[in-house]
Amino acid sequence: MSRLKEFENVLAHVAEGYLGPATANPFIKWAGGKRTLVPHIAKSMPGAFNDYHEPFLGGGAVFFALEQRMTKAHLSDINLDLVLTYKALQDDPQSVIAHLTEHASRHNKIYYKTVRNQHNETNVFKLAARFIYLNKTCFNGLYRVNSQGKFNVPVGNYKNPKICDPENLANVSIALKKASIQCKTFSDIEVGHNDLVYCDPPYDETYTGYTKDGFSKDDQVALRNKCVEWMKSGAFVIVSNSDTSHIRSIYSQFRMVEVEALRSINCKGDARGKEGELLIYGYANA
Repeated sequence: MSRLKEFENVLAHVAEGYLGPATANPFIKWAGGKRTLVPHIAKSMPGAFNDYHEPFLGGGAVFFALEQRMTKAHLSDINLDLVLTYKALQDDPQSVIAHLTEHASRHNKIYYKTVRNQHNETNVFKLAARFIYLNKTCFNGLYRVNSQGKFNVPVGNYKNPKICDPENLANVSIALKKASIQCKTFSDIEVGHNDLVYCDPPYDETYTGYTKDGFSKDDQVALRNKCVEWMKSGAFVIVSNSDTSHIRSIYSQFRMVEVEALRSINCKGDARGKEGELLIYGYANA
């Protein structure tokens, strides 16, 4: 068993003490995914909350871990293909599975490049299968787009990638039945009293190439301002981010807790491993 897998198993066991076992797991790899932070988030979240909001959805690790405690979730991201993939799985996982199984049966480096260059798919279930296939077989599980917004990551060097997991995809669909899924920015999120908002933005001074526009320091400030607005509406707010001087400065009025996360996906291979991060809390009893 790898060191990473052993560490994840320990954290999963800890998380179950707070949440119970998850019925669905993230179905894509995502740089900066929050599997290893789930126990920290779980033990310091409010004991009860109304709706759940996650405006930087990505791989959805926190949503899937917390899902059994939710009655209604509002999931969003500005990556349209990602959002359409979630919606396709929510609506008809079997159609996605059928197309994904075909990709798995044909996978090789030449086929990967052919699929990667197909940017005009209109069938949402084929689009979702393409998105998952490229994610499972691209270099280092990285999502990156060029200035035209087109996915351009080369194929990864995997001997036998697990491209399709029908059982988990079916469980993902069940979990997503309680969620509204939309393509929009964090600035458009409206919350209610006692709602819980979890924000996992592109981290300060790290990889921000999920979209062609990136995520600047000004964007970090705009998110902080939005967090203040949500708090004034009576919501609980949790933010994860890099432990940098900029983040500490703009969130100086919030409670910040240093945590250590283990990263298996990074745009630079030598940057994987344990990293110091911050969990930032926007409510009094964190």
